[in-house]
Amino acid sequence: MKKLLLSFCLGTIAISALGAVTLTKEGVIRSKNARQEIKTIMNGPSAIRKKARAAENSDIIVTPPAGEKKMMLGSSTSYYIFYDAIEQDESYGVAYECIFCDDGSVYLKNPVSMLDWNTYIKGQTTNDGIEFTFPQPLYCAENETIDGEPIIFMADVLEYTEIEDPNNPGVVNMTFIPSTDNHTIKFVKEDDGSYMMEGENMLGITWNNLWQGYGETQLRLEPFNATPVVAPEGLKYDYSYILADELNGWGETVLRPIGIAYDGDDAYITNMASGMPGAVFKGTFDHEKNTLTIPSNQFMGEFFNHYIFMMTGTGYSYYDEFWDEEMISFDISDEPMVLNFDPEQNVFTPVIPEGMEYAYFIFNFGYATTFPCEYYTVDRIYSQGELTDCNPIAPVILGLNDISYMDPNYSYSFEFEIYGDNAEGQILRDDCIFYNLFINGELFTLTADDYPELKDAGYESLTDIPVFLNVGNDIFTSGNYHGVALPAREIETVGVRALYIDGDIRGESEIVTVDKDGNPVLGVENISDDSSVARTEYFDLFGRHIDRTAKGTVVIERKVFSNGSTQVKKVIR
Repeated sequence: MKKLLLSFCLGTIAISALGAVTLTKEGVIRSKNARQEIKTIMNGPSAIRKKARAAENSDIIVTPPAGEKKMMLGSSTSYYIFYDAIEQDESYGVAYECIFCDDGSVYLKNPVSMLDWNTYIKGQTTNDGIEFTFPQPLYCAENETIDGEPIIFMADVLEYTEIEDPNNPGVVNMTFIPSTDNHTIKFVKEDDGSYMMEGENMLGITWNNLWQGYGETQLRLEPFNATPVVAPEGLKYDYSYILADELNGWGETVLRPIGIAYDGDDAYITNMASGMPGAVFKGTFDHEKNTLTIPSNQFMGEFFNHYIFMMTGTGYSYYDEFWDEEMISFDISDEPMVLNFDPEQNVFTPVIPEGMEYAYFIFNFGYATTFPCEYYTVDRIYSQGELTDCNPIAPVILGLNDISYMDPNYSYSFEFEIYGDNAEGQILRDDCIFYNLFINGELFTLTADDYPELKDAGYESLTDIPVFLNVGNDIFTSGNYHGVALPAREIETVGVRALYIDGDIRGESEIVTVDKDGNPVLGVENISDDSSVARTEYFDLFGRHIDRTAKGTVVIERKVFSNGSTQVKKVIR
């Protein structure tokens, strides 16, 4: 799998910026308007991180009455707990669903942007907007009880307060507490149909009358009716194309597999957004000039409770006195990206605007603020030719850890990495990569009985597991990394193999297996002494395949042996 620094995953990296965003030469995005933070519920209260089914509590609204459904794009100032510290961030591009009923009631789904619980709060229309009365039950945590009673998280009105730290005299901590005299939050309707939260109080999450670390202030909901770009049915993509990104701070080339298809003068590009396989954006190909023009601001669809747009961008290098280092500008452009095509080499190269040095594809939360979840610098897009081998190389097992003492519903946490290329070094399509798990030598099937949140992902059971699958915190994917919490049962060995499935084509890697103590049983560690090294490849620490490495850089070295086995280790080049 070829990932990048900012990649789609459950814990989305989001950058607050009202203007340009900057990158250091090391590839880290910085903004002077707000801190860069990782938004993830994994660092929240323990009960929030557990499996939950809202239907367990009849007062929690899972299915609202029939009514007029309106989609809204939300922006707000969000607060969340990150490693025991309260962080503030500007959220934008959040997908909100509102149901307006004939009796004047209104139901708002997932009112707190970072908690995708699929439950609703209930409000009532007024002469000038909508009013919600609190507290309202929002979430029931399974496997977490106090004195036999389930933990119910509430949506409530919170107000800012400052409390002196009892352990550090003179130090004042900020926090939020349930309001004592205000139990309503009102949204005022604006002329354009938007609704703006009135006042400075927070719409937040509490349990036992204590703030649980998540909430929204200054929430604005604007009407949203965009539809994703859709390619004509039956269009055939050429998936041999690779986007090469050389501006990543490592002095290396990051490679990303994509597909390109043509319908007359229309060109469609797919699979560039790693977390949205199958999503497309569109350009126009000039056959006389051999140029591909791709407009900015194209709606790609919804990902993890956010609306994602493909935006074009530009940048240039400069010295920043504030940070005292060389930096690279990074900003969304209203202008289209133009790519020159060389038909003899089958290569696209970007036309860089005057005064700029770099061109970007940016996958952005919303369409107005520079708020990227993933981006690529475009050095070139080339064809790697017809696929010669559909068998992926073997996964790499990172560890098998006993977690039964933490939760009796599970036995082990199984961690491994999957690299999406074949033994010839060709990069395989991300959306065609799957994996199988094996327990005690038997093929293992994920079921909704063991993983209730599997249904939320649209599955009752899975044997061939999509490499992008995230199921709560039980099945977690980020870049090449995969972590699976295995259900409680007697386990002697655990194995994994990578798959390539494209229609009737099916390729398989060898099965890599470890025993319950983490010792290899068969696979990547058992390399025959008489096997010669067929190829050595390098990956950066984010799991991205690289062409070359800068001196002194820590990288992942993978040796592919003539017998098909692989060996992986961390080295300094």
